[in-house]
This record gives sequence, C-alpha cells and structure tokens, in this order.
Amino acid sequence: MRLLVISVIKDIEFILQEKYKIASDRPGSGNTKNIGSKTKTEQMRDGTGIFSKYGIDVFDDYWMYYLTKDMAQLLELPKPPYRNIKEYFEYKKA
Repeated sequence: MRLLVISVIKDIEFILQEKYKIASDRPGSGNTKNIGSKTKTEQMRDGTGIFSKYGIDVFDDYWMYYLTKDMAQLLELPKPPYRNIKEYFEYKKA
C-alpha cells in the first residue's frame, strides 16, 4: 500500500548565506541573546544585512559582547552598553 502525501508548501527557495551577511543587529526575540536575521527575501538572497558591509569580525565582536537587560543587571551595569549597530560603534570609540 502506498500513501500519497500532498505537500502544503510550494515554490520553495533555499537561500544559503553566511550568518553575518543576513544577521540583524537586534536579537531574534526580546528576552534572549539569539541572533536575529533579516526578514526580507531580497536581503537574504543578496546577503545585504547590516553586518555585510562591516564584515565578520564586527559581527563576531558585536554578538560576542552583546548584553540583554538581564545580563547587564547581573553585571551590575545600569543598562547594556549598546542595543544596535550605531550604539555599538559609539561604544567602541569610547
């Protein structure tokens, strides 16, 4: 006996990019340190996320030291040192 399963998904496009090329400068969810990514198909397809122009080293440094509010409080900081790429570069200058 053969079972026929009809897919509910059609026109699938697989996009492969290095994470830094499609990453966002915001977490994937509000209460974790999960790396967020772009949601527009064109940006994912073209690899034109915010870090694509700064490179993998900036991406790695940004996310390695990114702190959520809770993490900053545990370190007895009044707030995280940065919350987006603009604040990150200002923080790195200081």
